[in-house]
Amino acid sequence: MEISNKKRTTTIKRTFNFSMVILLLITLFFVWKENNTGALISGAVLILGIIGVQFVNINYIYYSSDGAKILIRYYPVIAFFGKEYSSIEFDKSLLYFAKVKRMMAFSDLYVAIKTSKGIAEYPEVSLVGLTKEEISLIEHDLNSLMKKD
Repeated sequence: MEISNKKRTTTIKRTFNFSMVILLLITLFFVWKENNTGALISGAVLILGIIGVQFVNINYIYYSSDGAKILIRYYPVIAFFGKEYSSIEFDKSLLYFAKVKRMMAFSDLYVAIKTSKGIAEYPEVSLVGLTKEEISLIEHDLNSLMKKD
């Protein structure tokens, strides 16, 4: 199975960029009109929007379970300090634990594998950029692999 949210993340990034440009123009308009209250409010909304998007951590996700390996590639869609490309790749037979934890509108994927030295846990992967159906497909796929053992 292959899942990629490239189209969705492109839409998210364009919407974010467009809305931030509009907020910046509104802020500059209030500064030009010397309306300090309007400038402060629109500037605060702009800054909170940027901080909020960084907190949410929307990722481009590529998930593949075709073949003998599981491959998960991800990177932040909106990053102001450079993109950190990350990849998780392991044999299906090594899968020890996989869980999607949901909290309100956020979902994170936790994966652990068996190694010769014990259990190794990967850092969690934010699944916010995926649809509910795609998250369920990934969860079902990983659960079916764990049940085969």
